[in-house]
Amino acid sequence: MLERAPFLTCPLCGEATLGILSAGGSTLRRRCRACRHAVSVPLPGLSKKVVYLDQFAISEIYKVKSGRRRAQSGGQAFWEEVTAQIDRACLLQQVIFPGSNIHRDETIVSPFASDLALAHEMLSGDVSFANFEHIEQRQVLDYAKTYLNGRAAPSLSFHVDEVLEGARNDWLPDMHITTDMDYAVFANGIRRHRDETDASCKVLWQRWIRQKPTFNEVFSHEFNDFGNAKKGALKYAAQQAQTALQSHDTREFLNRLSYPALEEFNQLKQLFRDHGIAERELASSVFAFWDWPENRNMPTHRISAYLFAGLSRRLVSAGQKKLPSKGMMNDIRAISTYGPYVDAMFIDKGCASLLSEEPLRSELRLKAEIFSSTSGQAFLQYLQRLDDETPANVRRHAREIYGI
Repeated sequence: MLERAPFLTCPLCGEATLGILSAGGSTLRRRCRACRHAVSVPLPGLSKKVVYLDQFAISEIYKVKSGRRRAQSGGQAFWEEVTAQIDRACLLQQVIFPGSNIHRDETIVSPFASDLALAHEMLSGDVSFANFEHIEQRQVLDYAKTYLNGRAAPSLSFHVDEVLEGARNDWLPDMHITTDMDYAVFANGIRRHRDETDASCKVLWQRWIRQKPTFNEVFSHEFNDFGNAKKGALKYAAQQAQTALQSHDTREFLNRLSYPALEEFNQLKQLFRDHGIAERELASSVFAFWDWPENRNMPTHRISAYLFAGLSRRLVSAGQKKLPSKGMMNDIRAISTYGPYVDAMFIDKGCASLLSEEPLRSELRLKAEIFSSTSGQAFLQYLQRLDDETPANVRRHAREIYGI
């Protein structure tokens, strides 16, 4: 029998055999084991919070659930409590923790790729963030449309559903079906790209240490460098594609053609073409747009400029000896992309510390509440608050469906 407890009295036959058949979306479906009478019950509406968890937090939660976490590594009690509270808040339908392409790439190169991917899939509620590149491209296109119409910079919306794929406020299905995907074929390419990014970042970190620029100097350079950065990224992507083509590496050639800089360039050319710009003028018109001063205030760009400046100050003034890790660029991407949209973020403690310093704390005004392992108790209090604020009718159905 597919029906399960708790069983209610069937309105048709009067037997206490009306069990749960399935739940999810916006409906609870019951069926009587005795007479097969079926009933569909609408579930209460939801308004789930959206929280970004960095890969470190996801890994710790996975280790707790799988029994792989070593107690001697420290923080065992904390991560056990985080795991329990996150599971409870998810089942109470108060929060989701979507995955992103940042997580996907970091997961693929993990030795526990499949298990880690499934652990995050269970936290996401079948919802994911749009690729961070696509969110930036959307902002770029919004600015480009305003530019073409001769107006000032657009007023962007930061409603979280704009950057999510999937239905945020669906009730979780009571059964989860997954497929075992083998992403190993992508691992080498991701590692190579990560190493390329890390190598170029190390050059920058070491130049800061050597030249000792001020916070304002780094911020001014990053803030005003929008156009040069875009054109440099486009040139690099085109060169890499040409190199792959000359070496007859078709897979790598196609991979390089999908680089964000080339995608954005082609999208902008199409937008300008639709606006009536002549074909021969498309490239120069896109370059002129990239140089538009208003682009400096594009949220993804502005936030990352502040983060780079804060990081430079830490390396130079604070005398931080250890260079940032390979994951630093992913941390910067996540904060600058998702920070304006989500309700909370649990991130690297170094990045959280940067965001607490002036002028970042005053100037960025992120929507997200920021947590890290340093503010772990505050994060537990946040999760408990979600539990406490669960509406009574939602809590009642959650208990019935998920057994919490």
